[in-house]
Amino acid sequence: MIKLVLVLVALSPVVFLVGLIKPKWILFWVKNPDRLMASSVGIFMFMATFTWYSELRVQHRPDSERIQGARERSPEQSNDLHLDTAR
Repeated sequence: MIKLVLVLVALSPVVFLVGLIKPKWILFWVKNPDRLMASSVGIFMFMATFTWYSELRVQHRPDSERIQGARERSPEQSNDLHLDTAR
């Protein structure tokens, strides 16, 4: 499944560029396609497939674990950024 999504992510810039050059190839069902509409298809395809890929890769925590972790911290700790400044 992830390989399919990666292929679609890689294909979306091609769709964008082809839509800029030859919008009739992307929007073949429209009588007078314009470049903005055809390139928008490529941009939307990239955003959708990249979001889909990231959702497949991220391991979500169960809701009970998220709530429990939030209860254990004090309000002062929950506002801290905890940035790692060591380089």
